[in-house]
Amino acid sequence: LILTKPLGTGIVNTAIKAEMASEAAESEALLSMKTLNKYASEILKDFTVHACTDVTGFGLGGHSTEMAQGSGKTLVIATKKLKTFPDVEEYASMGLIPAGAYRNRDFAEKAGVRSSAALWREDLVYDPQTSGGLLAAVPERDADAVMKAMKKQKLPAAIIGWVEEYMDCSLILM
Repeated sequence: LILTKPLGTGIVNTAIKAEMASEAAESEALLSMKTLNKYASEILKDFTVHACTDVTGFGLGGHSTEMAQGSGKTLVIATKKLKTFPDVEEYASMGLIPAGAYRNRDFAEKAGVRSSAALWREDLVYDPQTSGGLLAAVPERDADAVMKAMKKQKLPAAIIGWVEEYMDCSLILM
């Protein structure tokens, strides 16, 4: 599983509304929201992609759950591999979580979620994104080549997890 942009736009935007966001968090989130997914999608066209979706208001958790349900698989997300904007951990730990994150969590939990992740990382997974990145499931053999191509184009993509046969839940957060 490859995610092409950092997470946390909803959390940063909540911090902005509370007049608590740092200049770095605000500017990096704005730059990310202005970056088109077109560039990442053009790279992905050169590879086998089993499934792909943009991560938007439904958050990574909601979109991952839909992807898992649609394929009859379990998606495993290594939450420590998720890239974030500056200060997102601090804002999430302070409770600056958008209301949509709680709806996204409820949706995913109905499909089954197992988590050993820290609470702020769970909140990040469910954070509704504005102009979030692409979540792409690619063959393991292609993952390094995809990442090399993303890096060459200066895209902040990351390998964030993998797909397993269905294991009594749609989503595992580690």
